[in-house]
Amino acid sequence: MERTDKNGRRFQIVAIIAGFFFFLGYLLVQTPEFHDQLPVLKTPHIKFDPPSPKYKPTNNTRVNNASRTPSTYSGFLCGPVKGNMGNRLFVFASIYGIAKMKNIPYIIPKNDTLLSVFNLFNDTTLQILSDVRKCDATFYRKEKQCCGYDPSLLNLDLTKGYTLITYLQSWKYFENVQANLRKQLTFRTSIREWANRTLEKISREHNYTRRDDVTFVGVHVRRGDMMRSVASYGYQVATPEYLHRAIAKFQNISNIIYIVCSLEIRWVQEHLRNLTNVFYSDPKHGAHKDMALLAACDHVITTVGTFGWWGGWLSGGNVTYFKWPAKQGSGLRKQFSKDFKDFFLPDWIGL
Repeated sequence: MERTDKNGRRFQIVAIIAGFFFFLGYLLVQTPEFHDQLPVLKTPHIKFDPPSPKYKPTNNTRVNNASRTPSTYSGFLCGPVKGNMGNRLFVFASIYGIAKMKNIPYIIPKNDTLLSVFNLFNDTTLQILSDVRKCDATFYRKEKQCCGYDPSLLNLDLTKGYTLITYLQSWKYFENVQANLRKQLTFRTSIREWANRTLEKISREHNYTRRDDVTFVGVHVRRGDMMRSVASYGYQVATPEYLHRAIAKFQNISNIIYIVCSLEIRWVQEHLRNLTNVFYSDPKHGAHKDMALLAACDHVITTVGTFGWWGGWLSGGNVTYFKWPAKQGSGLRKQFSKDFKDFFLPDWIGL
């Protein structure tokens, strides 16, 4: 009995001591001084893909939540793979930008025509697959305007697959991934070398021994179908007066050679007959080589259409554009934003 009483008293003493230290610890953690000593666990900053040096994000830049790690979501994006080069490039760039923003894959087929022109490669966003049947069982989402930015298009369930349509012609969809796109959209070696050889040959013909001694200004003129087959939509082609004003923007630069790419070379020659130091690209070269020539130039004068738009973007230099590509009151005009700024880059010069 005596041993039992002693054990009981010992237990009580231990319990009292333990309770005292527990109470003391509780008081301690409630004091601000204690919390000030705790290490702060900061959430690491997400590193966004920088824009190209030429085009800085505007004040209304959308937040890019893309991660450099593979996606943890099961969703993915697909898109149209047909169309002329300018239209196809807009679809590719816009879906790539949205996919990177959402950190989900963008799937294209191995036989995509862009692969015959550009060195596209798999990265954390782009997936080039031989089997793209999963794109057949997707939800379809369509933009509100073909040539305007539609933020509602970004409201996606990241556990599902979507096919985004139709034209997606706004730089704002890929504003924050331009550096990535410039890596993707490098011309295949044979095309790039052809363009460089062509410019070197032109330089020598004008008595320049080095490429750096010359400033090449690309000029793309589109008329043709916009005056005939699709004219009823409301397209408005650039005037000769516009071309003269655009050329005047570069008159203070020395050693200029103009590289003209167009399907209507005779029209250009007639209306720019006083232009000296000019090279007219043969349309028989094909669209991919004309695009490579424009991209290799230091600056670009565009008229209308998406082909010239991408020639200007790929060049990375100063770009002028005809700022009234759609007739007022036409159906096409409604497809652009009010000021056309969703379509044309803010650093470009509208005339």
